[in-house]
Parts: sequence; C-alpha cells; structure tokens
Amino acid sequence: MNTRTKFWPLMAGTLASAIMVSGFTVAAPINCDDAHNYMQMDDSQAAACLASGKNNPSFTGNPANDVFLNNAAGAGYQFVEKSENAGNPTALYSLEYGQTDGIGTWEFDSSLWDAYSTIAIGFKFGGGNKADNWFVYELNSLVSSGDWAYFGKGNGLSHVSLYGIGSVTVPEPGTLALLGIGIIGLTLAGRKRRVS
Repeated sequence: MNTRTKFWPLMAGTLASAIMVSGFTVAAPINCDDAHNYMQMDDSQAAACLASGKNNPSFTGNPANDVFLNNAAGAGYQFVEKSENAGNPTALYSLEYGQTDGIGTWEFDSSLWDAYSTIAIGFKFGGGNKADNWFVYELNSLVSSGDWAYFGKGNGLSHVSLYGIGSVTVPEPGTLALLGIGIIGLTLAGRKRRVS
C-alpha cells in the first residue's frame, strides 16, 4: 500500500470528526461582573467584557464624566449614541433594546460598521437607592443585534449606549485611479501576450 492510498482515508476521517465536533460546539456566556451584580452576553455576539462597575451617573456621552470613556478600557473609544427608552429606536443608528424580568434584546443599524472598525455596547441598570450598575462589551465584527441577561438587584435597564473606535478607511480617489491604471495595464499585457 503506497502513502497516497493511506493519506486519503486519514484525511477523510479527520475532516468527518472536525465536522462532528464543530456541530456540537455551543456558544459560551461572557460575564461582566462588578463583584456584586453581573451581566451576560453570548460569545457569538461579544468578543469580551471590557469593563463594569457602580456609578451614578454612568453613560453620559460626555468625555468629561462618562465612566466608560474615563476608564482605561475605554481608551480610544468615542461616544456614538444612547437609547433612553425600551423599544424606542434612536434617530441615527436605530439603537433600541427590550427587556423582561432581567433578560432582553438589543439591536442597532448595521451601517454603524461602515463608520467604525470596533464597536462596544454599554448597559446601565438602575440601582434603586444604591449606585447604578454598568457593563460594557466589545462586539464581534459585524454583529448588530443580540441578547443580554442581568443578575442583580435594581430597577432594570435604564439605557444602552454605543461606542466606536477608528473610522474605517475609505480609499482616496487618487488610490482608486492608480488601482484602475494597474488593472488596465495588466489587461493590455495579457492581450499582448495572447497576440504574439
């Protein structure tokens, strides 16, 4: 039996087991924890918990007193917008959220990914007569909706905020012109080769 005939059954077996294992892979929850209360999002939606804590006020959008923007984890981020009411989308990116008994959904217009290369979403929960709880997650690329679950005491979700880093670079007209000239040159060179 030569090595070529041994190789294909081995390759097919490896591929079949990889498909079976990946079929059983389940997403894991990512916790954000302020040491007392905590929140979860699915790792299919978020890359990591960036930060959490207790503050009132929390997400103001003002760099002077927004707790996330003034936290080391918020370095490089800029405030995008805030949704104040459940089920009431914002004007710019249609950011909205829903909630029922500590669980809920969130969604915004996916066109935000055209403006920013990295996006974070922040959740602020009212603390009743105590400090508010806040949690911020970095989203996986191109994710624009998902679920959340909050485990703690308080008055429910107060608002949701979006933050972004780095505008996505759009090629300048000069760069596009150079690219076009290069493609035309390659096309002409290919034709010349065929003729001779």
